[in-house]
Amino acid sequence: MQIIPARENATPHGWCTLEPVAICRDKLQKLPFKLTHSLAGNPLFQIDQLLAVAKYAKNVYFDAGNVSIDDRWGNIPVPNLPVEEVISRVENNGAWIILKEMEKISPEYAAVMDEFTAFVHGLYGEGADERFLKPEMLVIISSPGRLTPFHFDAEVNFLAQIIGEKHVWICDPSDRTVVTDEDIEKYYNQQNVGTYRKGVETHATSYVLQPGEAVHIPTHAAHWIKNGNGVSVSLSLNFEQPFGAYHDALRANWIMRKFGMRPLPAGRDARRDKLKSTLLKAGTRTLGPMLSKARTLIK
Repeated sequence: MQIIPARENATPHGWCTLEPVAICRDKLQKLPFKLTHSLAGNPLFQIDQLLAVAKYAKNVYFDAGNVSIDDRWGNIPVPNLPVEEVISRVENNGAWIILKEMEKISPEYAAVMDEFTAFVHGLYGEGADERFLKPEMLVIISSPGRLTPFHFDAEVNFLAQIIGEKHVWICDPSDRTVVTDEDIEKYYNQQNVGTYRKGVETHATSYVLQPGEAVHIPTHAAHWIKNGNGVSVSLSLNFEQPFGAYHDALRANWIMRKFGMRPLPAGRDARRDKLKSTLLKAGTRTLGPMLSKARTLIK
């Protein structure tokens, strides 16, 4: 795949950073920054077209209802309707619809994802193919005024606005008063997507996205989103990260806490992370006793 430099008008769909490339390269995976594109008005992402292709999406999520910033995904009602019907009623039903893996539906969607992947690789530079893995395009269709609750993700995310307006709040992923080490450990044990704490708004940077604008959301950066007064269509362009032993260490730390231990946060000591990974792979049933015996080495 040809790497596309991250400069203005470098891609057919106009991807470029608002700040100089060197600044955005330094912010990548650390802090949010804005981009622009020319996908607004593209027929692939209009409601009629999305209605037509929704039935081909193999991975779909949707819910509908009044949502607050501290709601959990499992607490939001899921309509007992086909996704096409939920989309057709999106102006009035308080819905949030995600069509996942759109790049697998047709070559046209795949081409958009491939182009953006090349753009991100150009922005990062050498070694990007080892850092930005498994590109995925999600189309998000949501009702006027709909709120996406406080949460964080494992993936690197670029949120691109196509139709309507979104107000996005993003926190620094390194701010442990917003997302704690325990929050992250819970996430990798499939127990949590972050806990909203009163006053977190003062820690966030606020963005208003219009059609043709996008924002970078780093891994583990807590964020929440509120739609404007119209129906919104946006793209979430995601990449997985190569966690390796670091990922296993996050899972092991959570188990260690259950045994009353206070482990060093993952990512601080590669040797300890590797040892935790080895113990985790030995099996979670025996991990607790093994961790207790190795307490002085790995805590």
